[in-house]
Amino acid sequence: TQMHSPARSSMAMAGAEAPYAPEEPSPWWLKGLAIFMALLTVYMLLGVASGILSPVLVDRFVPDDYADIEPYPEDGTEEEKAEWDRSNAEWDAMVEYMDGMMGVMEFSAVHSGLLALMGLFCIPVLWRGDRDLGIKLVGAWIGVNFLGGMGMMWMMSRVGFMPDFDYGPEAEVVDLEFIETLSMVGGYAQIILCNVCFLGILALAASKSKPATSFDIPSGFRPNDSGQS
Repeated sequence: TQMHSPARSSMAMAGAEAPYAPEEPSPWWLKGLAIFMALLTVYMLLGVASGILSPVLVDRFVPDDYADIEPYPEDGTEEEKAEWDRSNAEWDAMVEYMDGMMGVMEFSAVHSGLLALMGLFCIPVLWRGDRDLGIKLVGAWIGVNFLGGMGMMWMMSRVGFMPDFDYGPEAEVVDLEFIETLSMVGGYAQIILCNVCFLGILALAASKSKPATSFDIPSGFRPNDSGQS
């Protein structure tokens, strides 16, 4: 029979007594994600304030009638009266546009408030290291952010991206419909790109914070299972 050398026997015993212990992931991947969500939550709270204050400020400081800004020139020339009529028509178009945008702002405030509330749930969960629940909450946050953003863009496309002014001959030089379409496509693309970036950050944090298992242990560090000669 073949004999094991003392050195090989001691190495095998050491491998059996002290198996490879997988390294635990850094808790700062989840804590960093919590900090990132905290920054987004602050941003969403600012969005709530903007969505609430904007209609109030517009209603307070923007008059509905152009006559409240400049009275009609009763004794003016025909040119002055025509200029006033043109300014009045543009003001009415702007007021109508702003009324439509106020609906978008109100939707934005509700959407931002929901995201801020969800973010406040995510932060402590991630900070204490509850990986599974934290990742699911952030994933839900991204889903709500994406759907709400697409809904808001749809509302803006209904209102329009600029007031319906009478641009006169200039409208023939500049394709306003093309500008509207380009603005809408750019808005949708921005929302998609932004949420893809959020998903990338979430995927990175989820991967780096994943607990190590036996399948993650490099084969060269696994102890030998038998005393081979």
